[in-house]
Amino acid sequence: MTTIDLLLEWTAAATGAGYLFLVAKKNKWAWLSGGISSLLYIFVFYQSNLYAQAILSFAYVLLSIFAFWSWNREGEIALVSWKLRNHLFAIQIILLISGFIAWLKLESFHDFAEKETFVFDVIIALFSLFATILGVLKEKSNWIYWLFINLACIMLYLNAALYATTILYAAYFLLGIYGLREWNKKPIAS
Repeated sequence: MTTIDLLLEWTAAATGAGYLFLVAKKNKWAWLSGGISSLLYIFVFYQSNLYAQAILSFAYVLLSIFAFWSWNREGEIALVSWKLRNHLFAIQIILLISGFIAWLKLESFHDFAEKETFVFDVIIALFSLFATILGVLKEKSNWIYWLFINLACIMLYLNAALYATTILYAAYFLLGIYGLREWNKKPIAS
């Protein structure tokens, strides 16, 4: 990794940490910090051959713009909560889409064994996109998804030698516990 790549990764990680701290506080400026982080991560992930993460980062930039606009229209952020059956249905759909993408991309089981990082990358990307949408919608349980996603990302990024990003996702995991606690203190919108 070049010095520029390392600087880009550490800057993306720092602005990403700012995002998570601010979103846990339900501060709309989180989305600006997150958008900047995501923009930088498009390049970091592309350079690291994590293409699903690069595409996901592009989607995050767009979602950050929408979320900033959406959260800017409200005074106090009102939270919502989905029923368990909605979560179970969404999880099934995400796993089916992941399986379909893997089936299209991989030609055999031997191919899967050689490219398990690709499959892992796709599954993480789809669940991350879903959890981000839940966050934009202010759905309380998005934090639970993030705890599992962040653990999976730690393994993925360690494998890709993205050490600053691995540290960021370890911090995301810990801050995710904080965010879950903070969001659970607030009542659900009626």
